[in-house]
Amino acid sequence: MTAVVAIFKYQGRLGLRQPQNLGASCTHLGVRKIQVDGKENTVAVEYDATRMDQHGMAALLRRLGVPLAEPA
Repeated sequence: MTAVVAIFKYQGRLGLRQPQNLGASCTHLGVRKIQVDGKENTVAVEYDATRMDQHGMAALLRRLGVPLAEPA
């Protein structure tokens, strides 16, 4: 396993549903830990880089409803 922490910037505010979705995302293959910083509008994700890359993680966050800033 190769643990990687990637930090993604998001736009606006997260609603009530996004944190719930993020909490459930730890069931996705390779996701180990997620931290949201509301002051900096960032999401830090620790994941297994042997199972997913940064682009795949950004796609997962978007599917979970996180409005990522471009580029991710």
